[in-house]
Amino acid sequence: MIRVLVVDDSGVYRMLLSKALKEYQDIEVVGAAVDGQEAVELIPKLKPDVITLDMNMPRMNGMETLAVLAVKYPDIQVIVVAAETRNDAERVVLVLEAGAFDMVLKPKATDATPMQTLREGLYPKLKAAAERKSGLKQQRTVPPRPATVATPGRVRGVFTPDIVAIGSSTGGPAALREVIAALPANFPVPVIVVQHMPKLFIESLASRLDRDCPVRCLVAQEQMKLEAGHVYFNPGEIHMDVVRAAGGGLTVRFNDGAPEHHCKPAVDVALRSLHRLAPTIRTLVVILTGMGADGAAGAKMLSDVHARVIAQDQQSSVVWGMPGQTVKLGAADEVLPLAEIGPAIACIGRGMA
Repeated sequence: MIRVLVVDDSGVYRMLLSKALKEYQDIEVVGAAVDGQEAVELIPKLKPDVITLDMNMPRMNGMETLAVLAVKYPDIQVIVVAAETRNDAERVVLVLEAGAFDMVLKPKATDATPMQTLREGLYPKLKAAAERKSGLKQQRTVPPRPATVATPGRVRGVFTPDIVAIGSSTGGPAALREVIAALPANFPVPVIVVQHMPKLFIESLASRLDRDCPVRCLVAQEQMKLEAGHVYFNPGEIHMDVVRAAGGGLTVRFNDGAPEHHCKPAVDVALRSLHRLAPTIRTLVVILTGMGADGAAGAKMLSDVHARVIAQDQQSSVVWGMPGQTVKLGAADEVLPLAEIGPAIACIGRGMA
C-alpha cells in the first residue's frame, strides 16, 4: 500500500487529489495539509511514502518544504503539483533540481474531466516514486554493484560524433544540470536534449542552465541551424526532428505527430530522425534517468548503424526505466554513473575516447 499525503493550500485541490486517488486499491491518502509546515508536523504520525506538494502556500511554500524534507525525511518522495504558469515553471525547475521526484500539471479551468486528468498524471508517478523509496532503503543495506560495460567489446575505439542527443524524463532536470555543466564552452559539436516536460517548464530549465553552464543553452526553434557549443532543448508539446540544412550542416524541424510512450516530445522521434541521417552523421546517444522506455528503441536503431550509446546506471538514476530498457535491448556501449557521463561526453566529443 502506497501512503500519500496531499499538501495544498486550496481546499478544492486537496479534495480533487484525494478523490482522484481513492479508486486505486494500492494507494491510501493518509491525510491532507494546508501548507508545508503542517505537512512536516503530520509526517511522524502519518508516515507517508509520497507527498504531493503545491508550490504556492502560506507559512512554508513548496521550495521551503522540500528543503526541510531533504534533511529530516530524505526517503519521502515528493511529486510537485503545479499550475502551467511561468512563475510555477521557474519554481518547479528549482525543486526538481533540488531533488523532487517529478511533477504533474494541475488541470486547466477548461478541462472537462479534471479528476481523470489528475488520475492519469499522478498514478504512474506515485507508483514509481514508491518504488524509488523502497530502492533507497535497499541501497543502505545492499552494497552497490559497480557500473559495467553493457555489451563487452562493443566500444569500437575512438569515436568522434557529429552531434550528441540526450534523452531524459523523471529525475532529468537535476541530471541534465550535472551533465551539461561538465561540457566546455568550446564543445565541438551541437547537443540536442529531449526532456519530458511541458513547454513553459522546458523554457525555464533551458534559461537556468544557460545562465549557469559554460555552453550556450536554448530552446530550439523551427529551422534553427545547430551550432557547436550549443545545447538545444526540444520545446514541450511537440516532437523534434534533426534534418540536413539546405546550405549544409544540421537544422531543426518540428513534428506535430501523436504522442509516443504517452510523451510529446518523445526521445524516440528525435533519435529516428538521426537514424535517417546515419551513417554520414555520427551520433553520440545519452539516455538518462526516466520512467518508461522512451529512447531505448531509437538508441538501438542508432547503435545498429555504428552510433555510440551511453546509458545512466541504475544506482545513480532516479528511475532506471529509459536507461534500463536501453541496456536491456543491448544498445548501450557503456553504463555509467551520472557523475561520469558529462566528462565522458566532453572526452568523446573531442575524439579522445
